[in-house]
Amino acid sequence: MQWAFTETGAPGGSHPGISSSYTHGRGSWTGGRATGTVCSEDSPTKGPQRKLVLAVAGKARLSPGITQSGLPGVGLVLPVRVSASDDSACAAGTHGTVTLFASYHAIHRDSLRLRFAAACADHDHRYGGSQLHVLIARNGAQVNSA
Repeated sequence: MQWAFTETGAPGGSHPGISSSYTHGRGSWTGGRATGTVCSEDSPTKGPQRKLVLAVAGKARLSPGITQSGLPGVGLVLPVRVSASDDSACAAGTHGTVTLFASYHAIHRDSLRLRFAAACADHDHRYGGSQLHVLIARNGAQVNSA
């Protein structure tokens, strides 16, 4: 199974000082384990950009046939570890999760959530809307069963 996403725009919720963000990732899920890479870049209103590279590896949870925001779809929770960071407060080795939801059919209300241990909590973000595109597929088709 393959997973991928791309997002451009500021995260939802309260993130004062972030004017925009670009986050993307791709990888695979087989036998309950995921691999891949996620890159995240925040552009603050003041100061330099903050960039993270996340390694995806380990046990992942697939949830086919779920409903979110009133739409059916599939969810995938990925374990991540910061493999590179230019944010001194968010050191390499910090663990977190990336949660994806891909809605089925013609209407797309996909979602993405990044969540980290305390040291990287400033990078906890939620995304949704038309700038987010999530793909969770098996041989190019939607995933309806584990």
